[in-house]
Amino acid sequence: MDGEINNFIKVWILTNTSLCYCYYIAAKIPKGIIWLISLLAIFYVFIILPLNLHSFHLCGPTTFFLVWLGIFKLLPFSFNLGPLSPTPPTLVQFISIACLPIKIKQNPPQKITPKHRSKPSNPSK
Repeated sequence: MDGEINNFIKVWILTNTSLCYCYYIAAKIPKGIIWLISLLAIFYVFIILPLNLHSFHLCGPTTFFLVWLGIFKLLPFSFNLGPLSPTPPTLVQFISIACLPIKIKQNPPQKITPKHRSKPSNPSK
């Protein structure tokens, strides 16, 4: 079991390293086909990494998070679409959104209405 836990830790360390690459490459390469080509290696890594795990209880969720969520969130990201675009401000938010089933809710801007000031009543009358 110790070997399986070590493999699990290695898989997620490589996943986080790959997502760091994706986050930092966003600032260096123009969006579009070139960016997609630079992410193809990450897609391959995400497909291959869960195969290192032999336990169904570790391999199943890891496959779901990496292959299903990770690739299908990074694919639109390469064309400046989807939940990762615009790039989240921090690396932790980027990794969380890319590999976890979470969705960031945007608060709609609140309308500021001017308060009507009533004239103070004159107590002397």
